[in-house]
Amino acid sequence: MGLDCSHDAFHGAYSAFNSLRQEVSRVTGGSFPPHWLYNADGTLAKGNDGLAIYDRTLNRKMIYLGDGVGPEETPGLYEFLTHSDCDGKISPEMCVKVADDLEKVLPKIEAKNTPSHGHIAARGGYAEVVRKFIVGCRAAAKAGEPLIFG
Repeated sequence: MGLDCSHDAFHGAYSAFNSLRQEVSRVTGGSFPPHWLYNADGTLAKGNDGLAIYDRTLNRKMIYLGDGVGPEETPGLYEFLTHSDCDGKISPEMCVKVADDLEKVLPKIEAKNTPSHGHIAARGGYAEVVRKFIVGCRAAAKAGEPLIFG
């Protein structure tokens, strides 16, 4: 079971989609739950027990946006980060904004080249998965159809 978006935008585990949103948020200066901490090389920081650790100063139910990221400044990015990970749809008009804003973030994701795992790694890494989501958004918008999460 997992998330399947229409227009071939994303197919994978819910956790993979949230990992994708964590990476997008992180490269834009924000933090997406559960607010994992990272080493300088982009790998997850781990405690003495070998488990990944997170920033306990941040509310695990909140999305923290970076400077210049918000519903007014970057409506597409805001939609991508705050949209449900299991249902709903993004309108064709908003799909254009999501694609545009993700295209602006893509060079940062490419430059960071954070190691990935699971469904993200199997699909070529974060940059490739973002590219595919952009293509899906553009296909939905071109068809005049919403991008459906299901």
